[in-house]
Amino acid sequence: MARSRFAEDHLAQAVTRGVRQYVVLGAGLDTFAYRNPFSHMQVFEVDFPATQEWKRERLEAASIAIPTTLTFAPVDFEKDTLADGLLSAGFKASEPAFFSWLGVTPYLAEETVLATLRWIASSCSQNGVAFDYAVPRASLNFLNRMVFDALAVRVAGAGSRSLDFLIPKSWHANC
Repeated sequence: MARSRFAEDHLAQAVTRGVRQYVVLGAGLDTFAYRNPFSHMQVFEVDFPATQEWKRERLEAASIAIPTTLTFAPVDFEKDTLADGLLSAGFKASEPAFFSWLGVTPYLAEETVLATLRWIASSCSQNGVAFDYAVPRASLNFLNRMVFDALAVRVAGAGSRSLDFLIPKSWHANC
């Protein structure tokens, strides 16, 4: 919850600067579009196509209407570009946007993560992004390694690809 709060606090700051587009990357079951306090904010939920289809089926089964300010943009980050997925969904790349990318980057290849961040930064100079990432297991203390190992077992059991890590350049000198 803390990371979502962090992202939404920064979104609120971006709104004061004129941002009118919010992109939730790897949206999953994200609920922001249903509690969106900004009536002028267009929300784009980007996720794996099958995940979005499943979410839409669950919403329909629960008789939950999709807000008019929500647009689904199916993207398989390992095969499709974020640009293609968003632009085909009506995203205006020349206008500022705020991006939230939580709980996703560890499951993607490093180049995919970096290419996505490069596109966010290059499409509009006023864009902002809040994201999280995993650090290598070796950099963790004993207790955090235990938590990491438990998560890795759950991820593998669910059939997801293994975790990838972003390693800060300052660590390369020490490796």
